Amino acid sequence: MSYQVRSFDLGAVQGLSKKALDLHLGLYRTYVEQLNKLLEQLPQGRGSPPAQGLMLDGYARRFAFEYNGVVLHELFFEVLAGKPAPPSANSALLQALNASFGGFDEWKSAVESLGKTRGVGWVLTVRERNSTRLHNCWVDLHQLNLPVNTDVLFALDLWEHAFMLDFTPAQRADYIKTIFDNTDWNVVNSRLEQTRAAAKAA
Repeated sequence: MSYQVRSFDLGAVQGLSKKALDLHLGLYRTYVEQLNKLLEQLPQGRGSPPAQGLMLDGYARRFAFEYNGVVLHELFFEVLAGKPAPPSANSALLQALNASFGGFDEWKSAVESLGKTRGVGWVLTVRERNSTRLHNCWVDLHQLNLPVNTDVLFALDLWEHAFMLDFTPAQRADYIKTIFDNTDWNVVNSRLEQTRAAAKAA
């Protein structure tokens, strides 16, 4: 079964040009296409063990790159709705941010600080499974550095393709603020509630 390119309504997003968003969405579509091509190459049947082993080795090395590229971009685009209202006072997300960072503004400051890391990558806010703890982490290469036993609640793309048409590298802080200003925090909150519900059901 192949993966499908998802559509995202980014019409209300402010501060990012349509050209930049279309370019970024095109990159996401390429990840989906490459992932599907990779899945088609998965060795079928027994074959000769040495040859199949080499094919599986190449498949395994590429799978995380293509698959994580798809999922992280979907997590990123899902929240871009042009709705900057902070989480409601009684939301699970705000309670978790209070417990782990001291508050919503403190968490944002921590993300902004982490976003100054030199180089390209992602800033992720993740939740430990079977725990209430949240962590911010910097991920250089998404096929190598995703923390285990966690669920991603918030994903901030800091690869240059995400902002270079609208912001210079020196304006990366302005790009981060733009993402915050367009984030639908209800989506982030629903991710947290889903992970908590799944943990209780397990």
